[in-house]
Amino acid sequence: MFDWIKASLRTPEGKRAILLRQAGEAMREGAPQRAREICLAVLRQAPGDSRALTLMANIAADLRQVEEGLRWAEQAIAAAPEEAEPHYFAGRLWELAGRPDRAEASYRRVLGLDPRHARAHNNLGCVLSLQGRLEEALACFRQALQLDPQQPEANQNYAAMTNDARAQDAAIQGYLRQTQRDPADARAFCNLANIYIGLGRNTEAMASLERAIALDPSRADAHYSKSLLMLSAGDYEAGWKEYEWRWRLDNPLSAPGRRFAQPTWDGHDLGDGALLMHGELALGESLQFVRYARLAAARCGCVIFECAPRLKPLLQSVQGVGRITLPGEALPPFAAHVPLYSLPRVFGTTLQNIPWNGPYIHADPARAAECRRRVESAGATGIKVGLVWSGNPQNPYNRDRSIALAALAPLQSVPGLAFYSLQKGEAAPVAASQPAPISLIDLTGHERDFLDTVAFISQLDLVISVDTMIANLAGAMGARVWVLLNRVPDWRHHLERSDNPWYPTMRLYRQTREGEWGEVVDRVASDLRSLSAAIGGA
Repeated sequence: MFDWIKASLRTPEGKRAILLRQAGEAMREGAPQRAREICLAVLRQAPGDSRALTLMANIAADLRQVEEGLRWAEQAIAAAPEEAEPHYFAGRLWELAGRPDRAEASYRRVLGLDPRHARAHNNLGCVLSLQGRLEEALACFRQALQLDPQQPEANQNYAAMTNDARAQDAAIQGYLRQTQRDPADARAFCNLANIYIGLGRNTEAMASLERAIALDPSRADAHYSKSLLMLSAGDYEAGWKEYEWRWRLDNPLSAPGRRFAQPTWDGHDLGDGALLMHGELALGESLQFVRYARLAAARCGCVIFECAPRLKPLLQSVQGVGRITLPGEALPPFAAHVPLYSLPRVFGTTLQNIPWNGPYIHADPARAAECRRRVESAGATGIKVGLVWSGNPQNPYNRDRSIALAALAPLQSVPGLAFYSLQKGEAAPVAASQPAPISLIDLTGHERDFLDTVAFISQLDLVISVDTMIANLAGAMGARVWVLLNRVPDWRHHLERSDNPWYPTMRLYRQTREGEWGEVVDRVASDLRSLSAAIGGA
């Protein structure tokens, strides 16, 4: 036996150090329960050992045991308040608890104690990104990579926000090294799969996800990513079932499972009982799935539909919707409830039977007449085309799906067109900038709510939009809408198709190379010429 081991074994401190080294090796070998048993043995001898307490917090974070982990982290911090690692694992646990504010405070404390803690810079970036603070997040990822250029997580996160090919490759190589060193590392396989998904390498992504799930069958993020691949490929039967794993995600932005005394609806007839459709309140999703209200109304006394306040005027007249409720309002009595994204599974939706009984969002006649007068007073002639070039800037994927207005300038070369702005939010003022990137008529200042937006769209011949709620709105109206898609778009647009089975009047224009919009705009311009000739000659 080595002399240093012999010497260590003569002191309680030395014995504990050897045990904790063994616990660390057990963690690296993917045996957290063995590591936990060793740490507990140490703590029976020395209840205040900060290293053992910190490792217990680490183990709990890996096992997603949040409440227990936070107790260990608090004890570790109390035992060694000036050490960075206990605060770091507290941050990880607060992330798992869905408390980004507490996680941010913990990571900032880590960096106050150790400014060169690369993992804390990366994790802080993730927390900031989830809060929509994207520029701050990018700065954190850059700092993490300055400190540790090979850190696969930081490369993955930086690449996801910037499409930096070098960072993507560095992340892939980093995770491949991790999986070679530890073939039982389910988290590394899952992270590797998500990079492949972002690159459109779906076969490799699915193989990595299958490996992650085989190693850790309860890993919700792997199941969730797998479900999106299935839905993108049109495998709805398996995809909707797998998508139910979203309720177990440890992501603060994932929809929390709503708990009611009433049962979750499985599609059975409720008689006179009311059905609450709720959750997942993103505007586009509500517009896409409110179509199920008509089907559900045949199996219950009343459909209560929960939606964001801005959508209430639109959705309260949709066929099948009996009552609208808003988040935070007292709920009326109901017999059962169902999350919106569970409706396709309940109704057995496949690519062949997506519910469509014609347009289900309609313009108010009085508002449409008012909008018609406004459009006529603008004095433009020709085919009326509405443009949307940017989505919600708080969406972490908005950079990928949005396009600069100036990039649409080639559309002006098509004769016989008049362009109107439909753009909402922070990107809207670009339409009025001088010199204007493209000649636009902007009547959006007259819009009071989405009923006016619907009235406006009803007066247009075509809507050209990036992947935003306006595209969903036009599709639900049965309006002619062309959607410009980034290389790896949302699942609802599937793979390679030029049509969208959810919206019969929608045409898709896909990037062939990530970030390259020029050839997409050229194809749109070519089709605009054909449309102009067809309508002009009609």
